Amino acid sequence: MFQKLKEITIDYIYNISKQPVKLDKLLEANLLFNEGMKLDGTKLGFRIKLGRAYIVFLFLAHLVIVPIAFIFHELFRILDCHASILLAVFFTAMLFGIFSFFKEWTRDCVTKQRIKQMWSLHFPHFPYDEYSKEVSTIYEKALHEEIKHSDLERYILDKLSA
Repeated sequence: MFQKLKEITIDYIYNISKQPVKLDKLLEANLLFNEGMKLDGTKLGFRIKLGRAYIVFLFLAHLVIVPIAFIFHELFRILDCHASILLAVFFTAMLFGIFSFFKEWTRDCVTKQRIKQMWSLHFPHFPYDEYSKEVSTIYEKALHEEIKHSDLERYILDKLSA
């Protein structure tokens, strides 16, 4: 259920291109993703719809905030108004800070999804989970050996087959 909700959210928040990603862009994205680097979405053909991301995040945040507000309402009522204002400022700042984490998490999810999708197109006989790190290593070697882009696919497939 969580996986299905995540897919619906990503489809709503992101504009994902139907065009396939070129092999060299896929290899570069896979290398950067395996190293834990953040990727530019245009390399993999996706773009965030920031307004929709705010809507989804605020909806999810309110699922947490509203019950907490009802629970602590009596405490907030008897607090000094200055303390309430300071708490409101603190929680608002925290809310926007958490939004940054939410945005990064969704970007990582859509990046991995897009890499896996294009992986099955370029390397259908090599499962992503088993070969992604190995292909990253081979791609780094190909970059150091200055293999041409036209020979890159053959070079990687030869190394994987060996």
